[in-house]
Amino acid sequence: MADKKNSETTELALWNDPEAPTTIDSSIDEMFAIEHARPSTKQISYIPSFFTTASLPFRNVNKTVFVRKGSNGIILTLTSPKNVPFGKYGRLLLSLLTTHAVISTQKNAPVYLEYATLSDLLKEMQLPKQRGGDIKEQLECFSNATFMFEQSIREVKAAYLFEDLYDKGSAPKGDVTVNTRTTGNIRFTEGVQYMEVDDGNDTKFGRFKIILSAEFAGFCQAHAVPIDYAVYKDISSASGKDLYAWLVYRNNGLKEPLFVPRKNLVEQFMPVDESSNRSQEAVNYKRLIDELKQIKEKYYPEVKFTIAPDGSGVTLYKSPTPILKDDKRYALITASI
Repeated sequence: MADKKNSETTELALWNDPEAPTTIDSSIDEMFAIEHARPSTKQISYIPSFFTTASLPFRNVNKTVFVRKGSNGIILTLTSPKNVPFGKYGRLLLSLLTTHAVISTQKNAPVYLEYATLSDLLKEMQLPKQRGGDIKEQLECFSNATFMFEQSIREVKAAYLFEDLYDKGSAPKGDVTVNTRTTGNIRFTEGVQYMEVDDGNDTKFGRFKIILSAEFAGFCQAHAVPIDYAVYKDISSASGKDLYAWLVYRNNGLKEPLFVPRKNLVEQFMPVDESSNRSQEAVNYKRLIDELKQIKEKYYPEVKFTIAPDGSGVTLYKSPTPILKDDKRYALITASI
């Protein structure tokens, strides 16, 4: 492996550097232009925007392939030779990897990470030493893992936009229905190496070297959602982490209220097996509502939503972001995949 290229990235709290690079999509600049500058003590990190609509399994599924349907016609497929990453520690490690990709000074190129000991990696993630086994397990899951996304968007557009697809003079008048299909297949890493040192009484893990793939780094640099890492870490459940990241991403971009039906909310965040009865959907919906209430009460008080009293769904409203636009340490999310 090459020498460490990211010498400044040894703390996840990290972002005392005003020169850290950002990715900005001017078309949604207003999304974060909603607060006056104020001193920031937030510990910022990032996750890929794609993973706010479809994410990792909540628990260990002991599978090499995992498929999850998200919103907006998105389908996520995770593959890994041994086991796909999962759970709250998989999400924290994904945030770490994404953050290093976003702040790398090299764009669309491999990103090199090194940690002398497992304790150093845990320190950056602000986790106790007791979590070492969990993080090492997730790192092994991410090794050689890939994610594939599929998205299908159906729209009505003016026919003249597609005249080039027709023989001259044969293009229809008026509107046509357009179905845009997008796919991608991305490796998380190019390589992972670490050493196990056994002295006969104890085993130590160290000399960690991680190479993030160029395609993963480029994807994160173009499509990163900034979140408050301290909040993200403190939310105890995997589904709660997903809901928090989704609210940060979704509510800030709203121009008008958006109603999310109960069925869609459950399908995205806590899907029910086809073999389950309807009562399970109601149980999962209640759990999600409880977590939404807890997020607003404890972690993101600025977020605005209302819960339909008849249990039909949730309405989201444009909300102040917990991230300040004018702080150059933060990246803005992009408008599309």
